[in-house]
Amino acid sequence: MKQALVEQIKGRDNLFEKPKNVLQGRVGNFPVYVRQGIDGTAFWKVAVYAKEGSTLPAYQMDSFLTELRSGIKKVTKTSFDGKRIEIVVRNSGKVGLQIREVLDRAVSYLAQNGYVPCCSHCGEEVPVALCSINNAMDFMCDSCYNELCNSLEDNKQELAAKKGNVVTGIVGALLGALLGGVLWVLIYQLGYIAGIAGLVAAVCALKGYEKFGGRINAVGIVVSLVIVAAVIYLAHNVAYALEIKKAVEEVWGMNPSFMDAFRSIPDFRAEFPEINAGYWKDLLIGYALTAVASFATVKTMFQNSTGSYKTGRY
Repeated sequence: MKQALVEQIKGRDNLFEKPKNVLQGRVGNFPVYVRQGIDGTAFWKVAVYAKEGSTLPAYQMDSFLTELRSGIKKVTKTSFDGKRIEIVVRNSGKVGLQIREVLDRAVSYLAQNGYVPCCSHCGEEVPVALCSINNAMDFMCDSCYNELCNSLEDNKQELAAKKGNVVTGIVGALLGALLGGVLWVLIYQLGYIAGIAGLVAAVCALKGYEKFGGRINAVGIVVSLVIVAAVIYLAHNVAYALEIKKAVEEVWGMNPSFMDAFRSIPDFRAEFPEINAGYWKDLLIGYALTAVASFATVKTMFQNSTGSYKTGRY
């Protein structure tokens, strides 16, 4: 995080950067963190941890958050779940000064309306530290953090012991991938190559494997993705066969069956180099779009399937 931004956001408060790209500490009496680069690099997140105290607020939280959104141009989203205020700020221009204003106004509102600092999970007024669970940040007390870590480990062990059925999993993956294949053909008929169809095929295949097989693991993910690649190849050929059938009808006035058009794909590719080049170009672009669109989803599903987790306490 650039030092100039750090100084603007810190003001006179003892905020420090830990972990990287996260400023944390206390503003007034309230735990806060400011995180750079959520949703890529376009936004910042500001979080202030507090709950209602023994007296009801004189000014309602919803009204304050509405006022904050309308009063500070870079604020795009605000929320309060009873234990934390979360504010999303657009990353542009003098964002450091705007974040500082957000912190000052939020903490001033909380202090004036009787809010008290608390743990984000149990809600108790106890000492807290900034923690991360699979890259999600929260201020938690020792007890809640240890409880969550134990729960994650128990889940990991339970998943490792769970058995699955590869054969029925493959059936489920095939059925799921075919949904994406149908969507691929429909979109191709409109003149587009859509990564969304590959994403649908990948997600449905993985979910189908899990549903029919009882559990998805690394082997199941690999098998599902191979099935997705095969179904996309088949869908691409089906789409090309429909294009050939349409072209033959329009140019030569003939009415070939779909199967005749499908069987003629190699002949058309061999006779017309431009058709062959377009065939491979569209297929490779389709695979690339599928990989890009599906990567994050496949990664998350793999982590969930193994119960793998990463924690930190700062």
